[in-house]
Amino acid sequence: MLNIEPGLLIWTIITFILLVFVLRKVAWNPLLSALEQRESSIRESLEESQRARHEAQALLEQNQRQLSEANQESARIIEQGREEAERVKASIIEQSRQEGRRLVEDARRQIAQEQQAAIQELKSTAADLAMQATGRLLSTSVTSEDHRRLVTEFLDSFPESVEN
Repeated sequence: MLNIEPGLLIWTIITFILLVFVLRKVAWNPLLSALEQRESSIRESLEESQRARHEAQALLEQNQRQLSEANQESARIIEQGREEAERVKASIIEQSRQEGRRLVEDARRQIAQEQQAAIQELKSTAADLAMQATGRLLSTSVTSEDHRRLVTEFLDSFPESVEN
């Protein structure tokens, strides 16, 4: 069935070895170098993607820190605004109180002045009435200046009891 011819076998082996040698020189080395280039290209791409991933992670962390800082800054600004509003409120309240005290004090002074004016008018009217009554009672020639002096002396000793 199977007939093996030694000459054909030798030439087949020689041809095969020659083919392997030629392929090794012509195709095998370029094929291996192409595979090595492809492998290095894939390795570089993986390393580049790892670097990009790490950079993206670092940027994400930086953005999160900046966002956190911005939130803290906005909270601080809001708190400062609240504190400033409280200070302004307290200042306005204090100014209102001082203005109220000043108005009350002015009103008291004005009342005291008007009270003094009313007392003076009352004294003057009482002196005039007393002079008229004295003049009628005495029907003498006491001058109005004498009457006024007498009544004024009397009333000067009288106001302590009237004012209280």
